[in-house]
Amino acid sequence: MKLKSRFHFWIGRKNTLIVVFRVLGGHRVSYQASSEKSALLRSAVPVLPTTAISQAITFYEQLGFQTLHQDDDYAIFMRDSVELHVWLCTEPSLAGNSSCRINVTNIQALYQEYQAKGLLEPHATVNVKPWGAKEFVVFDPDRVLLTFVEY
Repeated sequence: MKLKSRFHFWIGRKNTLIVVFRVLGGHRVSYQASSEKSALLRSAVPVLPTTAISQAITFYEQLGFQTLHQDDDYAIFMRDSVELHVWLCTEPSLAGNSSCRINVTNIQALYQEYQAKGLLEPHATVNVKPWGAKEFVVFDPDRVLLTFVEY
């Protein structure tokens, strides 16, 4: 079956809602939720390493996140519906090998916002990937890679 839109819904046997949607490379993934009580994964919250909580707070606030909690070794941030946590890490190489992807809308406006604040690498651009995603990257002060992506 070829899907014309990104999502396609139908009701199966025993009042089961089946959702089929297209993801990377046109692959189809389906999700079934029944009226019976079953677990449903709703979201994920990345917990990123940082070598300095105060430095992370300054940076993530520049990205437009609000600090919801902070203490000596942990902080929680929120922007729109995206929640990020950071934890104090004594190993700088762990931070430099960590990453997170953040799904957004209107990626060009976000890119321009971060560019105006000087938060982007000198040659950073919005790139279109072969699977149709538009994305750009930002590195935090510990070199954690944040990829902002729009599908």
